[in-house]
Amino acid sequence: IKETNDKKETTASVTLPYPILYSSEFEIGDKKFAKLVLDIWKDYDNNTIKNSAALFADTTRFYDASGRMVKGKDSIISIIDTYRNSIASVKEDVSAIVVLKPKGKDETWVCVWGKEVDAMKDGKKDSVFLQESWMFNKDEKVANIYQYATKPK
Repeated sequence: IKETNDKKETTASVTLPYPILYSSEFEIGDKKFAKLVLDIWKDYDNNTIKNSAALFADTTRFYDASGRMVKGKDSIISIIDTYRNSIASVKEDVSAIVVLKPKGKDETWVCVWGKEVDAMKDGKKDSVFLQESWMFNKDEKVANIYQYATKPK
């Protein structure tokens, strides 16, 4: 145990059962990245996703909940815009959001959990629980998005 400024900090050596390929060392990152992700979510809700295009790198990769991977800012914005235009309205509830900075890497991750409720054009409602991981590169542009979803029961 190491004491610093009347706080006790415990550092223990732990051997993990699997090799960690990316990183196991993170610190809390800048909340401005949480705002950027939620601004993109808001543009999606408002059917104005094109307003967020400047936040994406030209080579962004989007892995959607169906398992499809789309590469390139223009393709991603087009697919999202087309899908959003098929829905009458969207409402998001954000359950949690955290910004993480991997030590020794020049990037930032935003993990967000929420529930999306869609009103379809035929009047039916559909909802999904979402977990998304957004990676921002050193230029503070969205470089990767990983989306996972499940239906509420």
